[in-house]
Amino acid sequence: MEYGITPVFYKNYSALKAKDENGKRKYKYIINTGSSRSSKTFSIIELIHRICEGNENFRVTAWRDTKKDAKDTVWQDFQKVLKLSNRFIPNNRNKTESYYTYPSSNSVFEIHGADDEEKVHGLTQNVSWLNEPYKISEDTFDQIDQRSDLMFIDWNPKKLHWIDKISKLPNAIVIHSTYKDNPFCPIEQKRKIESYEPTEENILLGTADEYKWNVYGLGLKAEKPERVFSFTTISYADYLNIDKETYIGVDWGQNDPFAIVEVKYYDGNLYVHELNYLSENKWLEKLSQEERKNILSNEHGLINWLFMRLNIDKRKDIICDSANPNKIISLRKLGYSRAYGVEKKHNSIIDGISLLKNLNVYYTSISTNIENEQESYSYKKDRYGVMIDEVEDADNHTMDAIRYVVMELHKRGIIRK
Repeated sequence: MEYGITPVFYKNYSALKAKDENGKRKYKYIINTGSSRSSKTFSIIELIHRICEGNENFRVTAWRDTKKDAKDTVWQDFQKVLKLSNRFIPNNRNKTESYYTYPSSNSVFEIHGADDEEKVHGLTQNVSWLNEPYKISEDTFDQIDQRSDLMFIDWNPKKLHWIDKISKLPNAIVIHSTYKDNPFCPIEQKRKIESYEPTEENILLGTADEYKWNVYGLGLKAEKPERVFSFTTISYADYLNIDKETYIGVDWGQNDPFAIVEVKYYDGNLYVHELNYLSENKWLEKLSQEERKNILSNEHGLINWLFMRLNIDKRKDIICDSANPNKIISLRKLGYSRAYGVEKKHNSIIDGISLLKNLNVYYTSISTNIENEQESYSYKKDRYGVMIDEVEDADNHTMDAIRYVVMELHKRGIIRK
């Protein structure tokens, strides 16, 4: 069997060639989902190589969340596939810009980072490929989608994602595969994956892991056993129709995400909506040089600009991470007189989580980072793999901002245990 030509490749090839009743391409979205080492990535690369060879003046782009990540993964895999099959031509590769040209067809394969707003909003391509787009937002997908004729997506479905919505479209096809579909899967990696299967032998050996087996072995979506929360989604319109007092929660972030959330509470139900997630530095990167200069020359810097941009009512309670008192002071000087730091006590994180777990929490369908964090936020495990009463310090920015509001409302007696 030719290297890289697997059953998964043939399924993708068939999807690419499929026609509708009018003789036009049947699928715009070819979504590869499944387990690790199922040959999803290599099959798409093989197909893209043939697309570029066989079509004149085609631009094919591959996307990861950052260009560095794309260089370390997609770009290396693309070259590896061509080299292993003796089709790699060094003169066709541009190392600096990371693209590969096809002189015979004048087509090109390029890699990009979805964090490059100029490329996301500016590039037009015949084919785009989103490789493991877990951190790529739906808005970014929309921008790439409207500038593409055909899209490939490949991922391991670890949690809810906008891809689930795309996969239900009539012009989308989902190709599911596992490591068993890849005859080239290295034996050691195959053994590692199979060690997760909850067989009697693996259970005795202590390697069995139902979550890992479902995700990495069977390519199924599975809920992490150490997951802290399980919120419910509602439409933004339904959220707006809830006529209750609003509170603002703030988790500062200069380099990390700067989470600002709006919260409503009524009778054991908490309703949350994401206002901001971009860090201060990310915002500054997005702005023009003149805008940055004007913002940074202001005494209160980006905070003044962002809170005005978000149109946050100065009469609202703004409950902030108390670790940055100077920023809270800035808010007060700007007229947000009811901005203050949350009171932190011993075990306040676990106590706040306990309060949240006693509520029915609903988040708006457009709050993508709240959705992602509430799925990923997890308890720690000890060295024996047993969950402990502590949480991982990751995927927690909107979670913390929501928790600050809940802690304050509990302190006031509005929320009771």
